[in-house]
Amino acid sequence: MTSSTVTDLSTLLMIDSTNSRDRDDAFAVTPLAEGRGWAVEVHIAGVADVVELGSVADEQAFLRAETRYLRDRTVPMLGHSAEQAATLTADAVRTSLRVTGTVTTDGRLIDTAIGRGQIPSGRCAPVDHAQVPGILTNPAHPLHVQLVAADAAAQVLLGARRDGGALAFYDLTRGWATNEDGAIVPIAAELRTVAYVIVQELMIATNEAVALWCVEQGLPILFRNHRPNPVAGPADELMTEIAAAAGDPGLFAKLRGRLLSTLRAATYDPTVHGHHGLRLSAYTHVTSPLRRVADLINQRIILAHLDHSPTPYTGEQLAALGADLNRRTRQAREAKKNHFKHADHRLVTQEAARDLTALDARTFHKVLKSAAATGTLREEIAAELARRVDADLLTAPDIAVLIDAADPTWLPLQLRILDTLADTHPEMGPSVVSVWRQTHPDQPPTDVETRQNGAAHHPLFAARATHLGVRGPWTIAAAKKPAEQAALWAGLRAQLTGTDHPDTDPEWPAAPQNPQPVAPPTSADPGPAISPPPHDTTGPAVFNLDGAKKSKALSNPIAWLMSLAQNSNQAPPEWEIRTDGPAHAPRFTATVSLAGRTATAEATAKTVAKTASAAALVEAFFARQ
Repeated sequence: MTSSTVTDLSTLLMIDSTNSRDRDDAFAVTPLAEGRGWAVEVHIAGVADVVELGSVADEQAFLRAETRYLRDRTVPMLGHSAEQAATLTADAVRTSLRVTGTVTTDGRLIDTAIGRGQIPSGRCAPVDHAQVPGILTNPAHPLHVQLVAADAAAQVLLGARRDGGALAFYDLTRGWATNEDGAIVPIAAELRTVAYVIVQELMIATNEAVALWCVEQGLPILFRNHRPNPVAGPADELMTEIAAAAGDPGLFAKLRGRLLSTLRAATYDPTVHGHHGLRLSAYTHVTSPLRRVADLINQRIILAHLDHSPTPYTGEQLAALGADLNRRTRQAREAKKNHFKHADHRLVTQEAARDLTALDARTFHKVLKSAAATGTLREEIAAELARRVDADLLTAPDIAVLIDAADPTWLPLQLRILDTLADTHPEMGPSVVSVWRQTHPDQPPTDVETRQNGAAHHPLFAARATHLGVRGPWTIAAAKKPAEQAALWAGLRAQLTGTDHPDTDPEWPAAPQNPQPVAPPTSADPGPAISPPPHDTTGPAVFNLDGAKKSKALSNPIAWLMSLAQNSNQAPPEWEIRTDGPAHAPRFTATVSLAGRTATAEATAKTVAKTASAAALVEAFFARQ
């Protein structure tokens, strides 16, 4: 027994490419009186009436799962002959799955009805995507009224989806859109008109209507379920990020990659679990039975139900079909990721063979990442890293990659770069640690411990960082933030060298006694304020080091000298740094001056030379005691 069929004489629009051979759908949209919305009629090609269960075309459909669109050819899911027998056309009668309903002005598809349809010859009108903008602006065109109505209904449906929290984005200029799951996918150049939005929104509404109808009927089909990932972020924030990144190809590519990694893949299941990406309670795939086997499976089940015929699949078979499609989808996603990974690796290899000084920051970062993961440090990479750090061109992501290089040949350069940036860009330390943490979520975060000492009007702060279980040395500064910044650099250095610093407490520098204490005022009227005497720079100053311990001073000689100068009313110590040798193996000579006394030291790293010169000056002060 078959169900009754419905025919109509209004024109059905088939929007697709002019040369398309697989037209799945056709629709008509009619405005309702008094602006109450739009009547919608959608016909889906009756592929199940042409492709019998167990036929050769059916076997091909299950093997291919979907039509493949390659650069030079198309591989139809059903094969050419079955596809041409089932595709919608303006020249022949076709059976269909017919979906009707009303799109309200607030974007809901209501009063839906599902049934069999029959499309007479001549009722369908093919329309190319490129023709639609011209028809919309030409009131004299015979399809103008219908397309204007379809565009208006699609825009209302899109607005309702966005209001409901769906990640719905179209960029027809640059050729990007979000798919059902929320991933950003390219739009083929020939489809980048408003016609793309019209078809997408009407088909999403149709798939939802059929899913809800099957739920009401208690009819098991392959529902399209999409579960949320709690770390993906709210849709409104993602929309803002997409809009902000749209004009920056590099940033946009990173955002696409992040969405692909955080958004879970949708699955086919015989039970309903909702669709998070579309923010729908029920969803399925029925609108592309020529191109997707899941749609053909669902159409067979629905048409059998309408015909009061036995279901073509048992419950166990339906569940197995869904599981198999999900498995193949996962394999395809992994293959695609690996393809792009290998393509990117080939590009990086080609770029690494070029003049590294000509690479932009993003490309050099990829080259550095590849080099750090492959083992021995190559001479050209070492020279370019040395050039970039001296030219202040390295970024926090570069350093985060650099400290992961495990081959021992990298260590001297790693230490040199860390020491240079700790001296020239101490503020970069927290950024380096943050970027490293984002790329190693399975590792413990870098921990920073802080202490405070001294009087309230003249405090000192000590900080120590622990990176990958290795404790760095205590660093001391007159403010908390600089102490923490220095501690992070020192902690990274300690982990690279494997030098753990188990000291429980910091070695605070001794507070030298002021040789000329100021007596308290003897009268209630202190008189005019008296400025402190200017810093003495005419000759060596005499410091009172009674009670000071050389061991504590040498534990952090730079901080100790700064504290000594401040407590003795002297100008802070000043360093002069001279660099000699080749760019990839420089020698640094540091000379420190304080209150007329100087000391000099040499090392392969700027910070080491600076610290050594401070230690030499400390030794000189204590030698004069």
